Amino acid sequence: MAEDVPTQREAVVHGEVLPAGVVPDELLGTVISDERSPTFEEVRFRLSAHVAVSPGEFVAIEARDRDGDLASWVLGRVLDVHEINPHEDPQSATVRDVLPFESTYAGEGESTVIYRLVRCEPVEELPVIDRAIGEPTEIRTLPRAGGAVRRPRKDMVTTAMGFPSDPDDGLHMGALHSDGSIPVTVRPGAVQRHVLIVGGIGSGKSYTRGVLGEELHRLGVPQVNIDVNGEMIQAAIELGGVNVEPGKGFTLPLGSLTREDVLEALAGVNRGTNIEILVGYTFDVLQREIAQGRRTEFSVADLVAAIADQAPVLKMEQPGTLNPAKVRVQALERKEYIGPRFDWVGTLQPGAFVNIDCRGQLLADLRVITAAVARDLQNLARSRRIPFTVLSIDEFHLVAPGDDRLVSTQVLREIARIGRHYRLGLVLTTQSPADVDRSVLKRLLTRFVHTIEPDQLDSLRGIFADAPAEMIRSLPKLPQGTCVLTGVAETVRHATVLDVRGRVTTHGGATPDVFSDLRERGWLGKRRLSDIVRADGMDDGGVNDGC
Repeated sequence: MAEDVPTQREAVVHGEVLPAGVVPDELLGTVISDERSPTFEEVRFRLSAHVAVSPGEFVAIEARDRDGDLASWVLGRVLDVHEINPHEDPQSATVRDVLPFESTYAGEGESTVIYRLVRCEPVEELPVIDRAIGEPTEIRTLPRAGGAVRRPRKDMVTTAMGFPSDPDDGLHMGALHSDGSIPVTVRPGAVQRHVLIVGGIGSGKSYTRGVLGEELHRLGVPQVNIDVNGEMIQAAIELGGVNVEPGKGFTLPLGSLTREDVLEALAGVNRGTNIEILVGYTFDVLQREIAQGRRTEFSVADLVAAIADQAPVLKMEQPGTLNPAKVRVQALERKEYIGPRFDWVGTLQPGAFVNIDCRGQLLADLRVITAAVARDLQNLARSRRIPFTVLSIDEFHLVAPGDDRLVSTQVLREIARIGRHYRLGLVLTTQSPADVDRSVLKRLLTRFVHTIEPDQLDSLRGIFADAPAEMIRSLPKLPQGTCVLTGVAETVRHATVLDVRGRVTTHGGATPDVFSDLRERGWLGKRRLSDIVRADGMDDGGVNDGC
């Protein structure tokens, strides 16, 4: 009987004829056996000459059953590569330098003692079922020494990572840093479990926020952005959205605030004083009237009048208490963001983008605005009056620090905890995770971590999922626009390094070229040292005599 001849759609592995779709093409090397490999935690393989792999890259390691048949491919993540060359050990190198004899030897691929050794971490197993690749599982089969290691196909990597195969089926954020041909597309549901974008100044975090904004817009998700630095103003226009400012197109009714919001906004009111008690009590009275349907809103003037009515109830009608309380509350009229309620229901239609330009706001006011917006969206989402909406906040360490007393921290903590059940997602960006409330931070389950200072890394412990130590150590050295992507099983199965794709909208967070501004204003360029001081030793005071 004639032997089976494989067709173009088949491949032979150790004499076994398999469909080509089951066997990756490029052979990288073979598994070696030593005191550390192979195990379920680490596999080492000798790298074939003239091929290369890089840290973070994925490889496919064959795993066989007891009968020797191919059972699965174990996907491994490369941790490190090092060369073994006994000709270049310290003693050999010293002898070559001391003795006047030319030393030559065969290189890798011809030498029997020179090779490269790759350490990799098994992360997922792709079983071969009925001559096809099945659904990924945890590692169940131990790769054996001598087993082949191949470069996996793109679909094997995306399947093992939990990424949709089609970039249009999710949030297409870029490509793997180790292989730019493999797209990184996060499942749309990741944003329901909230997103963290973190990185130092100039690392690319606001750029990543813009890419995510584009992807959410493509899916029709309404977005509300608290823009602290004005970085999304132009992008909002390009996405067909609106830019509003507190007091200019956007206001909050006094009744939408909480007692703590109002006390936070009042200047010169000390906690525990009669003035604070009188104002807070009166505010609660008016809030109860809203809850009882006796009124729909109330203004600053209404609150001032009600203070006069409630002062006798608390026996606080003395001028030293009543008059200062009324004066402090009247000062709220100067808060530009107090006014009619913004039409969230009419505005937050599919694809909407509302950018609230908060540049120049005092920190106390920024926190009040953020808390009120978050609470409004939470209530509307809970009652299904708006579709699923994403609330994004730039520099969110300013509004959600680790302070239980702040209303903004309390509201964001609750949304992070149960917001996905109310159809409200968070996208929070910060350069200072060490200052962020830990309860909020740990509930942001998809994370884009750009290069960041080592002192900030400590605050991120616990959010790196299965990122190996080698990947975490590389964080401070990542180039701009590259980040570590981590998540949970439902969002990103395994940590990887991502090159963020290019934006189509304008990036408003770029660092300005301040030196071009100086040239436009008449400075001709860097002056010669000899031109700074005249020959007589006197400063010439000139501006335009340099070159």
